Amino acid sequence: MKTPQKIRAVVIIFLAVCLFGNSGVTAQSSRAGSGNKPLYVVVCGTPVGIRLKSHGVIITGFMGFMTDDNSYASPAKDSGFSEGDRIIAINGIPVNSVDDMQAVLDKLSTSSAKVTIENSEGRSEKTIRLCRDSETKHYRMGIWAKDTAAGIGTLTFYSEECHMYGALGHAITDNGTKYEISGGSLQKAEITGIKKGVAGTPGELRGYFNESSDVIGNVSVNCETGIYGSLEEGTFLDASTEFCRLAVANNSEIHKGSAYIMTSAIDGKLTQYDIEITQINKGSSDGTKSFNIKIVDKRLLSVTGGIVQGMSGSPIIQDGKFAGAVTHVMINDPQIGYGIFAMSMIDTMYNSMTSDMHENAGIIKEAA
Repeated sequence: MKTPQKIRAVVIIFLAVCLFGNSGVTAQSSRAGSGNKPLYVVVCGTPVGIRLKSHGVIITGFMGFMTDDNSYASPAKDSGFSEGDRIIAINGIPVNSVDDMQAVLDKLSTSSAKVTIENSEGRSEKTIRLCRDSETKHYRMGIWAKDTAAGIGTLTFYSEECHMYGALGHAITDNGTKYEISGGSLQKAEITGIKKGVAGTPGELRGYFNESSDVIGNVSVNCETGIYGSLEEGTFLDASTEFCRLAVANNSEIHKGSAYIMTSAIDGKLTQYDIEITQINKGSSDGTKSFNIKIVDKRLLSVTGGIVQGMSGSPIIQDGKFAGAVTHVMINDPQIGYGIFAMSMIDTMYNSMTSDMHENAGIIKEAA
């Protein structure tokens, strides 16, 4: 019987928004081979389920237990570990899941172990003196831990030529820091309702997906500009007639004025909703806040109140081109938020994917 390290389920709506105080013209596809960035992508706006596997095991809390000598112990807490520490290895043996960690602990012949951790201060090693559980007789660290995260976000675009996508427009974080991943999957999701946002309380998309939901792709990269990976052949995107292929706007082409976002989260149909781009933030050090937006579409405002959690990644179209994606909402006014330049996401997709993904997709990475 497995007890050892109990796991807290972590299910989140990926901040369709990080929280703080005209019809598109369809164009013909351009080949994206030989290291060239695609001139055209298919814009999506579809809510999807995102399941991530962490790099290592994350400590989320501490617990005490009765030991085999009838004392009460909390070894990890007593040894100076902290919530948020990421356990990478025990006695030099890599740990990628809670099961991995327990398997290593079960094989220990001594109560002393060296644990490699990563946190905001970097990588370090701590020595811990473990105790045997009075019931299981297994060594335990006395921690709550997690090795996965799951939630709902919005698929922004994908490239038909290489079956690669970009989504969210910002990193998935855990307690304010980027969630380090060893992989993950993209799955079909069902939106069941919407909580309307009001000043001071952001709204959210409500939905679900589960282990049996269709897998439509993988997640290989989680970084500042979003998540990226490859799509499976024959996904619902390939078969859909709703999505349109648009040219990608250069940053210099995006300007103040009318635009629209695309999302199917409201009624299940991919729909355009009017917005205004109110400011271009050319000097911003935060690429996820490339420009300011305001929701002006009365239909969307009546249902959502503005931008809600789960909408991050919704594509923004201006002058018939893919201009960017929704990333943030203003807590005090859900009509107002930020967007990221489309080209920032395109650049990341090509420059940050692993070499394996490039090889599998038949892409040659551009020289710097």
